[in-house]
Amino acid sequence: MENYTTCTWDEKSDCANCSIAGKLACKWDKKILTNFHLINWTAIVPAIFGMIIIGYITSNWWILAGYIGYFLFMFGFLEIRFLCSHCPYYAKEGKTLHCLGNHGAYKFWKYRPGPLNKLEKFMMNFLIATMFFVIPISVFGYGITYVLINYDGFGLITLLGLIGLAATNFIAANSGLNTLKRFYCPNCVNFSCPLNEVPKENVDIYLLNNPVMRKAWEDTGWKLN
Repeated sequence: MENYTTCTWDEKSDCANCSIAGKLACKWDKKILTNFHLINWTAIVPAIFGMIIIGYITSNWWILAGYIGYFLFMFGFLEIRFLCSHCPYYAKEGKTLHCLGNHGAYKFWKYRPGPLNKLEKFMMNFLIATMFFVIPISVFGYGITYVLINYDGFGLITLLGLIGLAATNFIAANSGLNTLKRFYCPNCVNFSCPLNEVPKENVDIYLLNNPVMRKAWEDTGWKLN
């Protein structure tokens, strides 16, 4: 794997005199990583818990197994390609990803210093939509329908419990996404992620400090101010 140096991993970077120092999460920080996982797991856990309950009620455990398999495949393999491989943190030499999100993941793909293309952005939006909303809502809908069909065997408490779990999951997913966009995405250096909220002037300054990234971005039509 080619090792592209970014100021994120350059120990000689003059961060103290950088005009965007403190405005970007451009250096590895365990606290940021921990907060990122707390936000995401807060959104995911209600869905998994609900699937366990629905699996117990319906005896259909393949739903939970499929969701976990999808989770591992998307976050551990496919997302690494269409999102992570464009991130400055990915430029660090070695096969293990050290970053503020998928830290510890295996780097199956080469580093791509340019921005995400349209297909990759679509895939990122697809991942968010399916993982946090489409699949959980569909599963809860299945569970609620199953209880309604077999109402005599389950009763009102079970039905209301599932409805409550579904509502909790929806609220948690929305809250998690909004929290990311408010507190994490405005500082993230994976600038072309669909969720990224970093102002263009800060993106431009970072690119000016990283010639390989700058060229790759300008080759796709990016214009520096």
